[in-house]
Amino acid sequence: MEGYTLLGIKLVMGIIGLVLQINLMGKGNLAPTSAMDQVQNYVLGGIIGGVIYSDSIGVLQFSLVLVLWTLLIFTLRFIKNHNQFVKSIIDGKPVSVILNGKVQTAECMRNGMWGSDNICINKNKKIWREKMR
Repeated sequence: MEGYTLLGIKLVMGIIGLVLQINLMGKGNLAPTSAMDQVQNYVLGGIIGGVIYSDSIGVLQFSLVLVLWTLLIFTLRFIKNHNQFVKSIIDGKPVSVILNGKVQTAECMRNGMWGSDNICINKNKKIWREKMR
């Protein structure tokens, strides 16, 4: 296989691998909901983007890398869901930025959170109400 045929086959394989990972993990889309999801998306994009243009990497090697990455992600996700210590290492620990209805500005600043971030998060979770005057 040469040129665009190999590139097309790898691209189709990459898209199928991406769709399979999304469906097998029970996610509805690629939008990251945790730090692990973000890293998974970056690495998967790097694997697919880097491999499709390289003629030295064949279809078999590409499929093997996709399978290995998927197995690694499944293993990490399983361990994270069954071990609280590993979950705290991978996802971190939650921080309360609103306590008794008041924004904890020190916590926000310590975690690099801007006021606009807080407003956006609250609106997305539908817990933000503006007072109408």
